[in-house]
Amino acid sequence: MTKPHIVIIGTGGTIVSSGTSGAQMTGYSIQGLDVRSIISAVPALAEIANIDALPLLNIGSSNIKLSDWLKLTCTINKLAEDPNIHGFVITHGTDTMEETAFFLNLTLKTEKPVVLTGSMRPATAISADGPLNLLNAVRLASSKQARGKGVLVSLNGQIHGARDVSKTNTVSVETFCSPSSGQLGYIIGEDIDFLTQSVKPHTLSSEFHISENFKPEDFPRVEIILSHADEDGHQLERCLASRPDGIILELTGNSTVPAVAEKVLQGSEHKPAVVRASRTGSGPVTKGKVEWQEMQLIPGGTLSAQKCRILLQLALHRFGRNQKVLEKIFQTY
Repeated sequence: MTKPHIVIIGTGGTIVSSGTSGAQMTGYSIQGLDVRSIISAVPALAEIANIDALPLLNIGSSNIKLSDWLKLTCTINKLAEDPNIHGFVITHGTDTMEETAFFLNLTLKTEKPVVLTGSMRPATAISADGPLNLLNAVRLASSKQARGKGVLVSLNGQIHGARDVSKTNTVSVETFCSPSSGQLGYIIGEDIDFLTQSVKPHTLSSEFHISENFKPEDFPRVEIILSHADEDGHQLERCLASRPDGIILELTGNSTVPAVAEKVLQGSEHKPAVVRASRTGSGPVTKGKVEWQEMQLIPGGTLSAQKCRILLQLALHRFGRNQKVLEKIFQTY
């Protein structure tokens, strides 16, 4: 039986990081290892697929930039044209994995499986989780079941969709959850079982595309403002004074807009696109008060603030400042 051809794209992260001892679980760094080092440490990969390694980046994911997302999207879109390639695995730091996954979910133009994985423990740690996560990710990317499911995230034997997954714990190997939708499936040994799938537009059904000619400076600037008790509105005022193209308000509860924020927004001469998100971590953001609708504040639904930022940036780039179109985008995606 012919084995599938999987490209493993390395971007860095904890999975290629090293500590000073096997007991060091925090405070580690990237010290010379890359994706090829991890692949060589998992010889069982060769039993599952023919592997090509592509070290694209080697950074902590807290340093990931839009330019890296553009490069990653164009690289996969081009490679996906090769009929001999069956799928892709991206090794990535966990800090912003959910954001990279969502960006790719909206911009890749392929049905071939694309799976992001990583680890919560460095490569040098006792019971490092990276090798098994990589093995499972290759199994998933090699599976016909994963085709057409959108971009997936797989760690700790779980399968999550890019739209709904979030990192929920600072140190636990079970950090990734999909609070509003649940995981899509699981991987146990050679068994892959999908329980459900996302019905939101992604990949080929998404309206967004990335060209090799696109540059980071071509994209609108979208900022996130976090709400808290005893708010005075100064942070929002400073943000508006810098004239961003869009603002995500990460607010309390069902994205409740404080009176001081209402006053600042209404009094501002600059009128960016504004999306309401919740800092609670789960549940939908609804339309809310009539006044907020009259102020054209767009509810972010079940998307986190960081994913609202990505969607708004792509929507503004694609459609411009068209309020009705932006509202429709957030209802759809």
